[in-house]
Amino acid sequence: MSTSSTRRGPGRPKGGRVVADRETLLAGAAEVIRSQGPDVTMDDIAAGASVTKPILYRTIGDKAALVTALAEWIIDDLNRAVNAASRAAPDPRAAFGASIRAYLHGVDADRNLYLFVNAAAPGSDEFRRLVDRSSAAMISGFSSARARAGLDPEVAPAWAWSIVGTLQIVATMWLRDDGRDLDTLAREVSELLWSGLAPTLDPPPSARDRTPGA
Repeated sequence: MSTSSTRRGPGRPKGGRVVADRETLLAGAAEVIRSQGPDVTMDDIAAGASVTKPILYRTIGDKAALVTALAEWIIDDLNRAVNAASRAAPDPRAAFGASIRAYLHGVDADRNLYLFVNAAAPGSDEFRRLVDRSSAAMISGFSSARARAGLDPEVAPAWAWSIVGTLQIVATMWLRDDGRDLDTLAREVSELLWSGLAPTLDPPPSARDRTPGA
């Protein structure tokens, strides 16, 4: 019986060729998580993406690296949805409510992936980077609005972090345990958060009446 003199390298498919680049593997990992749930292992992901585990680790990294990469995808998708909903609203109050609703609907549409990426431990470097990515536009907007109103803009980061943290916890708890209507939940959360934002972002009627074209 003859034997081949060429051995496959660790983590390579038959023929010795790497089967996928980073973006392809990330897309494959996302599909495995969506179909099998947020508790999948790296073995499950490698098998579902039709690669060996060493290829997965060499191309993407460990589970923390995978979580971070997929979290960036979700954050960017949610930011696009939130920005589009906000721009279409007629006033600041409606824009805020539409943003909360768009965020929660985006989470609901990709719930398994959202639960998977929320595995980043609070206080870790990965967690901080993801919070920064989620809150950057909000911080800029709040800071500008506060400055225009003659108020202290330094509160903007704390406000943005508070909203990001609230939405993350609310969305995670709702996905796991709460069967209530999503639009009702969005309205409840936006009403709570808006009470602190309104003095800056939604001027009183007397001030609106003095604005040009009002």
